[in-house]
Amino acid sequence: MRSLDSKSGLLVAPLLHNSSCTKAHNHITAGSVVQAAFILILSTGIFLANLLVILVVNSRRYSKYIHQQPRYLLTSLASNDLAIGVLVTPFGFLPALFKCWPYSETLCQIQALLRGALTQQSAAILVCMAVDRYACMLHPGKYHKHSTKKVTYHCFCQGCMTVLSITLVASLTVYSAVVLPKGGYYFNVSGLAACDPFYTRPSIRILAACSFYFPTTMLLMYCYGSAFHANKLRIKGTVSNSNDVAANSAVHKMVTHERRLSTNASRTMAAMSLGFIVMVTPWTIQEVVVACTGTKMPEFLEFTCTWLALSNSFWNPFLYWLLNNNFRRISKELFMTKILCRGKKTPPSNSLQCCSVPGSVPAPLTRDIEGLSEKYWGEILERTVSSNSLQMQKMYPPPPPPPRSTK
Repeated sequence: MRSLDSKSGLLVAPLLHNSSCTKAHNHITAGSVVQAAFILILSTGIFLANLLVILVVNSRRYSKYIHQQPRYLLTSLASNDLAIGVLVTPFGFLPALFKCWPYSETLCQIQALLRGALTQQSAAILVCMAVDRYACMLHPGKYHKHSTKKVTYHCFCQGCMTVLSITLVASLTVYSAVVLPKGGYYFNVSGLAACDPFYTRPSIRILAACSFYFPTTMLLMYCYGSAFHANKLRIKGTVSNSNDVAANSAVHKMVTHERRLSTNASRTMAAMSLGFIVMVTPWTIQEVVVACTGTKMPEFLEFTCTWLALSNSFWNPFLYWLLNNNFRRISKELFMTKILCRGKKTPPSNSLQCCSVPGSVPAPLTRDIEGLSEKYWGEILERTVSSNSLQMQKMYPPPPPPPRSTK
């Protein structure tokens, strides 16, 4: 339990050795088993789902279905969520099972630091994705024209990496100032089932929760709302895109194709942002209510709100998989070919000679030629008629018809 220092008037974190696992009366209950199983399943799902997103999004098969900027941002978000699934959530398994902290005090400090910094970084990446979709939907011509240039793409990657690096360093700095001093962390046995940052004043706790929730939510709603509103007007024909589309016809075709892909990507990313808002809202309300009233939430409710917010790292890749047909198809193809090795493999050119019995004559190739579908022969004939025959008619015009005999 938290105590109040009578001299300074600040809250004091409970001592960590009071939650050590050296007590003999610790026993496993049915509720602790359920909580530990939930943490284990969620940690495994976060790891596998985000690893799948990183592999599929950066594969060559998926490159034609996603633009370079969304690919970079999705990879950054999946990498950050993967770090949460490896460095944060698994350490709550044993504490949830035994209701004590079995690790060292230094690991508790690191756990509390990463818990705050990585979740804040997820919100920053979602904001960068929303700003990217905002620029893509409102100015598609300029966006796709500049994104095709390697120099512009490298500048974007460097700029985006700089922004994300600054936000990560800022988050680590802020939470280091909270966690590294003595009493800046504590073992949250009822909520996180791991170590959390400890705020000495209720106002600081409210500020931390509100700065994480409200700026992110407002930016996400504004960017995606403006983007889809502009896209709706563009579809109706009330918005002129003469300034966005260049005079080159090739650029116009590229913009038309990319706009279709960008709309699908924007809808998927908007659903991910909506999932973030839905998952984080109960935890934010809980933090504000507890800090304002000074009361303690029921253990089951606090555990549910806390881990519902952390489960956002799993719902991000799941929503992307659920709402993207190309992602599902290529994920299945990669799973079948790379893991199960059941993909269709084309035989080598000399497979007939290698597989034939020694001394036997290779089978003729007439069956393969005769087995070609009628579609391919039709394409060959069509191309021949449309190109060569017309040129031959220009070079060698047909003879004039014979004159009619008049009698």
